[in-house]
Amino acid sequence: MKSGNRSNALLVELLIVIMFFMLAATTLLQVFTAAGRQSDRSGQTIAALNTAQDLIDRLYASDAPDALLAENGFSVSADGTWLRAQDRDGLSARVTLRDEPTASGVLRRFEVSVLNGENEALITLDHARYEEVAP
Repeated sequence: MKSGNRSNALLVELLIVIMFFMLAATTLLQVFTAAGRQSDRSGQTIAALNTAQDLIDRLYASDAPDALLAENGFSVSADGTWLRAQDRDGLSARVTLRDEPTASGVLRRFEVSVLNGENEALITLDHARYEEVAP
């Protein structure tokens, strides 16, 4: 009789240990899945930052930003914003150019936004360049 009680206790203990490991495995699986998703979002944000910074640098150096945008696959929308469709990373770009005339020149403002597939802005960079008008 004592032998049967010991085997039943051992079986219960074994079931408790198995249940504990199943819970631990489930928790770890959720943690690793969340970490993978966070890593994907981080990679997408880094790609968006690189795209926006490259575009801002090229616009700053260009004497004809409109021509530069047209050469790089952007199309102008009705409100004057330049848009580029999604690239291989699933990112699209929106550029707003504004010229603010002053007494001695023009202040050119560039705003570059990189959007994900759901049209949410991942990153937005602003830059300005002053151009003097020759007298």
